[in-house]
Amino acid sequence: MELQQLRMFLQLLDAGTYVGAGEKLHVAHSAVHRQIRLLEQELGQRLVYRSGGVTHPTEAGREVAEVARRVLKDIGNLSHRIAEKSILGSGQVHLGTGTTMLLYFLPDILSAFRKAYPKVDVQVMTGAAPEILAGIRDSTLDLGIVFADPEEPPAEDGIRFEPLNREEFVLIVPPSHRFGRARVVESADLRGLPLISLSRASRIRHMIEGRLEKAGVTMHTIMELENEEAIEKMVGIGLGMGFISRRRADATGLRYVRLSDLNLHALVCVAYSTRIPIAPAGREFLVTCLKPSRRRIVRELLK
Repeated sequence: MELQQLRMFLQLLDAGTYVGAGEKLHVAHSAVHRQIRLLEQELGQRLVYRSGGVTHPTEAGREVAEVARRVLKDIGNLSHRIAEKSILGSGQVHLGTGTTMLLYFLPDILSAFRKAYPKVDVQVMTGAAPEILAGIRDSTLDLGIVFADPEEPPAEDGIRFEPLNREEFVLIVPPSHRFGRARVVESADLRGLPLISLSRASRIRHMIEGRLEKAGVTMHTIMELENEEAIEKMVGIGLGMGFISRRRADATGLRYVRLSDLNLHALVCVAYSTRIPIAPAGREFLVTCLKPSRRRIVRELLK
């Protein structure tokens, strides 16, 4: 049973004649007759009979007509919903990111996207990069905003990373720390000092520890916490020091120092699957993310 046959059958009942149905459908009346006969053969039932020059449905034909109208209505509604999503009249974006990106990088992007597509629902999940990348692989997430080490570009099977920005990491210290009001220190000054670190799953932790290791510096890790907010609280009460993004450190007002001999810049990247097609809403969110970075590249080329 094909949709074309159902449409022809309903048109035949509405027009009352094969000639009238053919005119409405812009096909030969013989084509309508042939399709109705095929439909009857498939179902093993007579669907119409002729009386007084008009075609009427049999009892089986009335049942088929009822189902046909319901099916074609459902198909029409589905097509309408798909068309709406293709022009972003509706839809959802499932986004994974860390708390720092959510608070200090994404607000402008979320605002711009909401302004352009007010009916699209953006759902955000916060977590560590491995969790976010797993969500992209199993398609529970459309996109992820994660940090990456520029000296070791991320290589994840089936996932592409597009750089969006750079973020510097600095060392926040308690208000009474001996670094006083120093703004810059050398990495050697950190040997043996108490460190409140991110969890072992954190890409930023691996990047910073790698830089310190190359400089021959080891700090004393006393805590491993899940996010920068928890690190800020522990540093604030004087339990140790910790690395967080400079943008976040400026916003919190905690004292921090930069390392004069180490480059602690990370890339902010948008990650997405190369194997699973991104839905229209997700594609437009990706474009919105990439616009600022593309503008920066153009400005740098024009300098």
